[in-house]
Amino acid sequence: MKVPFSWLKEFVALKAGADEVARRLTFAGLEVEAVQESEGDHVLEINVTPNRGDCLSILGIAREVSALFKIPLKKGAVSIAKPTEQDPTLKKAVVLKASKQCPRYRLAAMEGVTIGPSPAWLIKRLEQVGIRSINNVVDVTNYVLIAYGQPLHAFDRRKIRGGKILVRTGHKGEKIKTLDGQELELQAPDLVIADAEGAIALAGIMGGKDSEVGERTTSIALECAFFDPEGIRKTARRLGLQTESSYRFERRVDPQGLSHALNAAVSLILKVAGGRLLGPVLDVGPGDRRTATVALQPSQVSACLGGSWDAKTINQTLSRLAFGVKERGKSWSITVPSHRGDITRAVDVIEEVARVTGYDRIPTVFPPLVAKPPREARGFQLARRVKTTLVDLGLREMIHYSFLSPDEVRGLRGFDPQETQDVFLQNPLGREYSLMRPSLLPQLLKTTAHHQNHKIHHVRAFEFRSCFSLTGGQVLETKMLAGILSGSKLLTHWGARAEETDFYDAKGLVERILDVAGVTAAYEPGSTHYLHPRKQAVLKRQGRTLGVLGEIHPDLASAYDLKKTAYVFEIDWGRVSDAPEKGDKTYQEYARTPVVERDLALVLDDAVPAGALQDFLRSGDPTIQEVGVFDLYRGNPIPQGKKSLAFSIRMGRADRTLTEDEVNEIYGRLVEGVKKSFNAEVR
Repeated sequence: MKVPFSWLKEFVALKAGADEVARRLTFAGLEVEAVQESEGDHVLEINVTPNRGDCLSILGIAREVSALFKIPLKKGAVSIAKPTEQDPTLKKAVVLKASKQCPRYRLAAMEGVTIGPSPAWLIKRLEQVGIRSINNVVDVTNYVLIAYGQPLHAFDRRKIRGGKILVRTGHKGEKIKTLDGQELELQAPDLVIADAEGAIALAGIMGGKDSEVGERTTSIALECAFFDPEGIRKTARRLGLQTESSYRFERRVDPQGLSHALNAAVSLILKVAGGRLLGPVLDVGPGDRRTATVALQPSQVSACLGGSWDAKTINQTLSRLAFGVKERGKSWSITVPSHRGDITRAVDVIEEVARVTGYDRIPTVFPPLVAKPPREARGFQLARRVKTTLVDLGLREMIHYSFLSPDEVRGLRGFDPQETQDVFLQNPLGREYSLMRPSLLPQLLKTTAHHQNHKIHHVRAFEFRSCFSLTGGQVLETKMLAGILSGSKLLTHWGARAEETDFYDAKGLVERILDVAGVTAAYEPGSTHYLHPRKQAVLKRQGRTLGVLGEIHPDLASAYDLKKTAYVFEIDWGRVSDAPEKGDKTYQEYARTPVVERDLALVLDDAVPAGALQDFLRSGDPTIQEVGVFDLYRGNPIPQGKKSLAFSIRMGRADRTLTEDEVNEIYGRLVEGVKKSFNAEVR
């Protein structure tokens, strides 16, 4: 926003110089980027934040300067022109069909105007703010736009077909040719100004070519309105049009400033273009004349800003900003001026007090810490513990974007068997960022291949983030933990033999993760399509899949250009964190009683997984502390299709030593249980 200093002084009787004004405005939150000299004047270039639409005018900046320097504001003397004759056709010249998108619409008609060059003073003013002179009527609308922040538009009244202006939404497929020569196709939500035959202007954005004011124009209809900011913003962005008008309407103009702006424009047009004003001047629509109020207690200012703020100072500061203050005991009713649509809460009012007083004058006070920090959810605690464990075991955490290219997925869409679909972005940055990742593995594999192509073959990494899928029309976000191991087990050094990572390294990591999370899972043969058919396993608990692990399928490894065999695991962390069996780990003293150990060798079908028996034995009695597999045998004298599994069972109690009879009784129940449940025989 460019603000000529001489123009600003017409609204406030400033004695301070341009540099001092720039400094004070910057301290108040309006950053002045530069102060430039121009033909004996100074021009302030001010960076206005999106919430301060009221500062997109000379009047708006003058309000700020008035409050900061405690100088009365001169809104600008405007002589209200009176109609010299009445035109009965004007009474029904505006039909408002979209009052929600346009709460208020004003229209003034003038006859006998002469279109020509603007006077030198008007041209100079516009050039100072970077606007090119077009003709006297259009220049006046631009002048009022900069001076008061209210966009206006002038129509050639003779070109309005049917003699009526309709404020309505566009028809699908309807077209309009704008002032810049573009032919645009409208949609139903677009707000337009139309005549009897079609749209003649994009409301709040740009006028139409068919109703343009030209050299032969002698009769004009001058529009001044309040348009809904959201609707203007959507239409302008969809059509790729941003004008000085749309820029202000998107940020909300002053709904109660329409009359002043229209009166100023009419007076200037009659002055520079001649003619006469026809009556009546129309004011159509319910308008937005409600006054917003905010409840505030003066004690809130001290509590929020720190220090001690007396009620008198607060009242005077708000009054300088045109806020109305009604003191009702300890609670005040603050009336918000119509041009400040960004003020809706008590904290907004408190910010205004701080801003005008000066942030540098707010005392430094440590806030009282009265609230106890909330206890972190167990899922977050477990996640941090698992990440720390993986880092301690030599893995590095990788972080990738949440979206990727569909080409990178290559069949990797997670292990969950439920019917899911991919989630595509509606407005992606490009094809390479168009898909929300369905699995963590594609990016882990891609990054591993990148490292291996740069001679870094020892890769041990994990990622702990969300994946996305579309299930039943709803986007499902799932927290996943995935890891990858490739290359040698350890970083090689002089004299060391490089031993390659294998399946059991990945299995050991997964077991450590589950142990930290307090969950026990069974390992069963898997059928995941992107893993090696004979080197994979699926993790299950109570029939529910927790995750998968295994070697990447050779075809997929070739597609990703992996130089070394890679082993991966992917775990649904939501299912793990919601299913603790052991509870949170605590410190325990060493057992003071001896532990009894018994071995159990079983012959059973080859298809029965060892994990299923291990879980069964572990849950057989509360005294069983640990069950481990220490032998697997196939061959003579074991029949074909059978295998021998040997388990080590450790039993004990913390309060006393188990008797031999108790041990035999527990052992006997375990033997009978495996015979009945797994059709096993004791070897």
